[in-house]
Amino acid sequence: MTTQITPTTELQAINIMLSVIGEAPVNSITGTTSVDVSTAKNILDETSMSIQSQGWHFNTHENYKNLALDQDNKIPLPSNCVKVDASKNFRYINVTLRNGFLYDLEKHTDVFTIVPEVDIVLVQQFEQLPEYARQYITQKASRRFASRFLGDTEIVKLIANDENEALMAFHQADSQEADVNILEGDSNTYSIINRPTRRTY
Repeated sequence: MTTQITPTTELQAINIMLSVIGEAPVNSITGTTSVDVSTAKNILDETSMSIQSQGWHFNTHENYKNLALDQDNKIPLPSNCVKVDASKNFRYINVTLRNGFLYDLEKHTDVFTIVPEVDIVLVQQFEQLPEYARQYITQKASRRFASRFLGDTEIVKLIANDENEALMAFHQADSQEADVNILEGDSNTYSIINRPTRRTY
C-alpha cells in the first residue's frame, strides 16, 4: 500500500528534534511527557515565534479591516498579533502594538476616534503554517535543541547545513507566494517606493 505523504505535524517535528540527540521517537506530545519532549516542544514554540514575528507573506495581513473601537474607544488587537503598522492609506498615523491595543506613538495615546486600516502580523499554530515554514522552523529548532543538549560542535554544524538549505527554500517559497519583483521585492523597498508625504499638524 502506498504511504500517503502529508505536511509535517508538530509530533513529527518533535521526533525529528529528538532524533538529532539520539532519542527514540514518541507517539504523543500531549499529557505527561519526558523532560526531553517538553524541552523540544518549548524550543519548537520559541523558534516558531521568533521566525514568525519577523512577518512573512503567509502571516502578514495587509489592509486589515477587522478591528473596532471598544467601549473605551480603544482598539483591541488579536491575541496572536505580534506586529502592526498603519496601512499605506493611513501612513500619516504612526501606530504600534502596546498592551494588546493599538497605540498612537505621535499622540501618545491608545484612544482613537477612527479605526485605521493596518498591516498586521499574526502568529499561527505550527500546523496552520505552510510546509516550507514548518520545515525551516523544525530544522532551526533542531539545531538549537542539539546545541543546548549535546554541545557537540560537529553535530551542530551538520544540522546547520540542513537549516541553511531549509532557509533558502523558505525564502524562495515565501517570495514566490508574495509575487515579488525587483522593484517591490520586499516590504522595505515597497514602503520606500510607495511612501506618501507624512502630514504634520
